Amino acid sequence: MEQLLPKIREVSERISSAEAKRKKLAAFIKSSDAGFPISSLVEKAAPDAIKIAGVDGGIVKRSLHGFDFILARAVGVCFSYRNGRIANVEYHPDRIPAPELFVLEALSELDWVHSASIIRQKLEIKNAIETAEKFRPGLLLLDGSLIPHYSDRPPKNSKVRESYGELISLYNRLFDVCSKNGTMLAGVVEDSRGTRFCELAGERILPKSDSESASDMRKTLERSRDTPLLYWMLNEGERTFAFPYSDVEGESREHPLIREFGKFADRMFSFYLKTAQFDRPIRIDFLCGEDCEKDADRFAGAILSISSHHSGYGLPSVLIEADQAAKLAEDDIDGVYEQILASTGPLPGVSKLRRDSRPF
Repeated sequence: MEQLLPKIREVSERISSAEAKRKKLAAFIKSSDAGFPISSLVEKAAPDAIKIAGVDGGIVKRSLHGFDFILARAVGVCFSYRNGRIANVEYHPDRIPAPELFVLEALSELDWVHSASIIRQKLEIKNAIETAEKFRPGLLLLDGSLIPHYSDRPPKNSKVRESYGELISLYNRLFDVCSKNGTMLAGVVEDSRGTRFCELAGERILPKSDSESASDMRKTLERSRDTPLLYWMLNEGERTFAFPYSDVEGESREHPLIREFGKFADRMFSFYLKTAQFDRPIRIDFLCGEDCEKDADRFAGAILSISSHHSGYGLPSVLIEADQAAKLAEDDIDGVYEQILASTGPLPGVSKLRRDSRPF
């Protein structure tokens, strides 16, 4: 470890310097006259006579020599509010439902990765549809983005491409159900690694600056992700302006992933919200109507009002409860594996990978 100390000091100084530049840049952006509100204070209103639901999933997996196993489940939680307090809590399908077992065979490493993600999301979105139809909440929150990440999209010749198509169909059905029932739908990304806000700041704000340090600020933007910058820029209870989910503003239907959502493609917007003083902002992806800024205010006010009050951790309480109900442990799949092994005996196909069975 002593040999690494010089490098550790170098890295620490580099990180501190980068954060100082980012903090300075955040102050500049917030004070800039961009011609539109860069950030705004959210009006928090105590929820009353409303149902707010959240959906999350849990997954554990095990790779063997001949087979891959996945244990997964999804849980919907619905809080009914009266006078700002939770009056009733309901679960779908149950408080702690039995997980589902999936057995996969002869998949490539890439297809295995895609398949695990698709299985989890299919369970979550199917549960979200059922939760929306069963409880008819005023607000439904997904854990994670409103749509799959582009890296979850398998190539056309993939063995799991058909399953991915089924996932997209489920998302479109969820959007239809929520639109029909008047349910506000959003995805809450707790650890966003996006750069969309930084890109927009570079396009919309820095060109208006005649500052001599504009070039340095642009370099800082290019090296930043959204949340480290917005940590310094937003105060607790503030949000950014709403911006299109697509990287190509005004061309959502041409985006290779967004265009799969047809009539909903141009309704997908995002904003960042700081829910706790010492926590990083969360990203909210939502389906907007005619006025996205007004819709963003509604989403932000509702989410802020139900987020945990810990100064260093601010996630919506309904998603925290859904996570607790849905999560699975490695012990759960270990038990399944032991039972399968007891039934089959030590066959080659159910042998553990060498990295998981080294005798030393």
